[in-house]
Amino acid sequence: MALAALCVAAVDFILFANRVASATHDEDARADGIVALTGGSGIRIAAGVELVAEGRAQRLLISGVNPDVTRQELINLAGGSEEVWACCVDIGYMAESTKGNAEETAAWAYERDYERLIIVTSDYHMPRSLIVLQKTMPDMQLIPWPVRTVNDPSSIWSDPDSFRGVLTEWLKWRVTTLE
Repeated sequence: MALAALCVAAVDFILFANRVASATHDEDARADGIVALTGGSGIRIAAGVELVAEGRAQRLLISGVNPDVTRQELINLAGGSEEVWACCVDIGYMAESTKGNAEETAAWAYERDYERLIIVTSDYHMPRSLIVLQKTMPDMQLIPWPVRTVNDPSSIWSDPDSFRGVLTEWLKWRVTTLE
């Protein structure tokens, strides 16, 4: 029985890793706003700034920024157009978790009467993020924009750090799906 459960879990993990490794985004995506969920690097933030610069949405919320990090430090980390940063980027300092990201995002989006959001986060973090965000904003249309970061789901068998990162996220995702 335990062996069967372990085999089912292993298959579920492999399917999860394969699904997130092949995640893509809609090249024609447009929305009212963009939300970049912070993580270990500036890749997510840079993608969000670029999407605003491309005219895919009016504003960007960077959710879950450490209160000790300044706007200038974010600009230095992620780069991008100074014009976009000056006009169109909001920084959320309240969130400390994915649930916190969802609450911070909901307050920001509803205050602006947004109906469609592009969600930018790591490919392996996207499935759980969408579940948590959708539970918090059931009437909001969420458009995933997964980005590849340091934990690469396509390298889990050759990179121990990617394996650990994706495994941890799979466990969190699986718990979230069972709640």
